[in-house]
Amino acid sequence: MSEKDDVQPFHAKGTAPGQEAADVVAEVLAHAAEREEAGRRPSGPKGPPKWTMPVTVNLGLLAIYFLVAQPQWIVVSPLDDPRSEVEVVEASRRAIYFDAIQRIEMFRGEFGRLPASLIEAGSPLADQGVAYEVIDNAYLLTFSIDGQNFTFDSATQTGADFVGAFVNLPG
Repeated sequence: MSEKDDVQPFHAKGTAPGQEAADVVAEVLAHAAEREEAGRRPSGPKGPPKWTMPVTVNLGLLAIYFLVAQPQWIVVSPLDDPRSEVEVVEASRRAIYFDAIQRIEMFRGEFGRLPASLIEAGSPLADQGVAYEVIDNAYLLTFSIDGQNFTFDSATQTGADFVGAFVNLPG
């Protein structure tokens, strides 16, 4: 036998035959034992994070402070309308003319009848306290501004009469 026949491959480092297989089997068994042990431990749902308790307490204390002390910067003052009473009435009459009377008349022109309600005519004023009533082939619109009642009767008034000198009507 020559020297070349005695040469072993690089990966064979003098280990006993079958030792490598035994090491792999030992690693697999150790891993299986670890998984089994992990499966036995309870892993229920985690609780809330640690930061939630201090944040909750601080927000609660802040809410109590706002409730008890009522700092000036948190009190909301009511809005005062800078317009005069005449300007408010003028604006309301214009709104009734354009959002109710005009829509009712357009509805009558298109369908040949009066609408059953302001909503059917497409007016948003029904939600704002404007009362609409159909009487024969005429209608009444009633609304209140600062305790003062206003009424539009289509049998006796025109839109221009109702709005009066407050606005220049088109056409």
